[in-house]
Amino acid sequence: MEFKRINQIQLPDKHFYEIFLPLLFVIIGLFGAFNHALWRDEMQGWLVAFQSDNLIDLWKNNAPSGHPVLWSLLIYFSKNITGTPISMQLMHWCLGSSAILVFWRFSPFNLITKALFTFGYFPFWEYFFVCRHYVIAELIIFIFCSIYHLKEKTYIPFSLCIGLLANTQALSWSLAFAIGMTLVFDWFFNPNQRKIYKRNKNWIIDLTSSITISSTLLFFGAFSLLQVRDSVKLLSSFIDIRHFLRVIGQIFGGYTLIIPNSSRFFDLFLCALITLILLVSTITFIKFYRQALIYFYSGIVFLFLFNYFLFLGDGSRHYGYYFLLIISSLWLALSNQDKQLMFSNQQNLFTKGNLLYFPTLLTICLTVHFVVGTHMVINDFRVPYSSGKETAHYIQTKGWEDLPIFATRDVEVVTVSGYLDREFYFPELKGFGSYAQWANRQILDRTKTLDEVQIYLDKFPKVNKLLLLLSNRSSIKNLEPGESLYREKFKVIADSKFENSFHDSEMFYIYRVERIVD
Repeated sequence: MEFKRINQIQLPDKHFYEIFLPLLFVIIGLFGAFNHALWRDEMQGWLVAFQSDNLIDLWKNNAPSGHPVLWSLLIYFSKNITGTPISMQLMHWCLGSSAILVFWRFSPFNLITKALFTFGYFPFWEYFFVCRHYVIAELIIFIFCSIYHLKEKTYIPFSLCIGLLANTQALSWSLAFAIGMTLVFDWFFNPNQRKIYKRNKNWIIDLTSSITISSTLLFFGAFSLLQVRDSVKLLSSFIDIRHFLRVIGQIFGGYTLIIPNSSRFFDLFLCALITLILLVSTITFIKFYRQALIYFYSGIVFLFLFNYFLFLGDGSRHYGYYFLLIISSLWLALSNQDKQLMFSNQQNLFTKGNLLYFPTLLTICLTVHFVVGTHMVINDFRVPYSSGKETAHYIQTKGWEDLPIFATRDVEVVTVSGYLDREFYFPELKGFGSYAQWANRQILDRTKTLDEVQIYLDKFPKVNKLLLLLSNRSSIKNLEPGESLYREKFKVIADSKFENSFHDSEMFYIYRVERIVD
């Protein structure tokens, strides 16, 4: 009887999930925007834009960051929504939500693939909860895939995609290059495409305008990046096997979220072998649509060369670009099945029904992404990403927000500065600031912090009391709250420590410094 009732239960149809799942994503993201504690890289972006009085200041303040100005520009125009970092988080939430809504509306994937992807590591966590410029690349590449059919009428939207990607982040140039190569290849080797496009009586104006727009934005993005060319460390040797395998490990990370241990050749070789299998499987699946194959090849090669010669990347946010290339290549291939080339039906390990068939491997990878992504989001509601927000709240509760504050290391304590909306004295700058000023700062020995405090007291003889705010690795070891440390001319009293943080470097320690008066 019970089994009969269970069998009569009507589950929601596909249309219900196509509305419910994206809506769930958006709602969780909104709660996340108000809950997520920003860490230093996020707060740095906010402060650069918030402290800029005009667009000229914004350009100057952003230049030393090594990133094009687009992200700072978006923050600048949205900063007055609340006048607090929440403004940036809401803007970022809108971009991340828009990317997923475009994905659900226009991508050709089935329901399971869409669901796994949506709540996966990159779209749900790294490019949604964490407020950085990477979400712009995700949104633009999804827009490109959804409007790809418009190339028969106009190239202007694609020129904007290319130009905006070039002004997002250095790694985004790989996506811009992939789009450009795909369109150029299609123009020269697809006479039917040219024929249809030229039916537009204004095609010359459209083509000229598209080239002008993309060239102008590419030049502007390149100019932004060239301002920090002196900080780029080129590879000393053209051939470096270990480094080569480490770059392949970045591709492996894009598929599986796992980066091999670079100190062990066995790990590097094993992951390189698996990566080769994954790449062959991907190419075998998308090769039937030539434009998707060109797009995938172009993006992978550009990104690989960039990682090899210029910048390897230092986090999942960077190798996520390989993931975006994989998903968008598959999107193009599946959306254009009616235009696919005919190949031999010969069966092998990578074809349908066999062990290494790409949709099967993709589902496995997306499942891993789903598990890690949902874990990170749930954990963010439990453990703050940084203790900077809690530290700032404590200072405000104590009524100390107007006291002189000596803080170091500058690149780490900016989270507290941002939440207090005030400047600190940074010994790295020998002066006051609210964010890391890469062009003007000097690296200091963390063990010399108290010597720098003495320099500060000598510089400001009227200051008898101040707060000393130190990040984790700069903290005074073995000095617990309530304990004191005496120097020749001042006393340090440990007040509080804030160690409830996902990032170890984002744990903070507050000390009270009192001048010893004779």
